[in-house]
Amino acid sequence: MVAEDVLIRRAEIVRIHLDILEGLIEEPISTSAAIRASVSLRFLSDGALSQLGHDLGQSIAIPAPDLADIEIEQVLTFACGGYVLAGVEICPHYLYRFSGENSPIRAHFERQIKTSPAQHRLVEHRLSKFMLQPCLAILGTTFTREAVVRYVANKCGGAHHHDDPGGFAALDHAITNVGHGLELSTTGLSAVFLEVLGTAYFLIKAPDISALRARLEADQDEASVGSRKRPT
Repeated sequence: MVAEDVLIRRAEIVRIHLDILEGLIEEPISTSAAIRASVSLRFLSDGALSQLGHDLGQSIAIPAPDLADIEIEQVLTFACGGYVLAGVEICPHYLYRFSGENSPIRAHFERQIKTSPAQHRLVEHRLSKFMLQPCLAILGTTFTREAVVRYVANKCGGAHHHDDPGGFAALDHAITNVGHGLELSTTGLSAVFLEVLGTAYFLIKAPDISALRARLEADQDEASVGSRKRPT
C-alpha cells in the first residue's frame, strides 16, 4: 500500500505518461512530438512501467517487428519503420551495398533484399527486450530503441545524465553526422525522431498496455468516487 503522504503514486505517473504518448502518435508528426515522447519513454522504460506491471501482476509484452532474419549489421542504412503516425504509414528502410548481376556476391545481395520485408511480421517481446531491439543502423553500427530514446531525451529533452559518456559521444557523432539526414517519408522528419515516435506507437498499441491503462483508469474512477463519498 502506498503511503498517503507520497506526492503522487507511481501508477498515476505511469498513466499520465502513457496518455501523453497516445496523444503524441496521433498529433501531426513533428520534432516537438518526438522530443516530448522521448522524455516519457525514458521515464517508463527506466523501470517505472515494469515495476508497476510487477506490482499489479500485469504482464507487459510488446508486439514489435521480427528482425531476426534481417542482416542489419550489413546495411549501409536501416530504419525499422512499420508503424503509423497521425495516419501516415512509415515503411521500413534498407540500403544495401548494390552488387551487379555478374558480381560474385550477387547471390548474397539478393538474399539480403529477400529477407528485408516491406511489411514487418510482429512478434511479442518483453519490455526490456523491446527497448534493446535495433531500430536504426548506420554504416554497420546498430542503435537500439533505448539508445535512440535516451539520445533524444538527453540531447533535446533536458535529461542530461548518461552512464556512459564515451558511448554517448560515439552515438552523438553517428546520429548527428549521418542519421539525422536519413528521412523515411515525405514528413521531412529525420529517422532518429521518427523511430522515437515509432517506439511510442508499438508500446501504446500493445494489448497488454491497453489492459494496463484500462485498469489504471478504473482505479482512478474508483478513487474519485471514494473521495466524493468521504464526509467533510
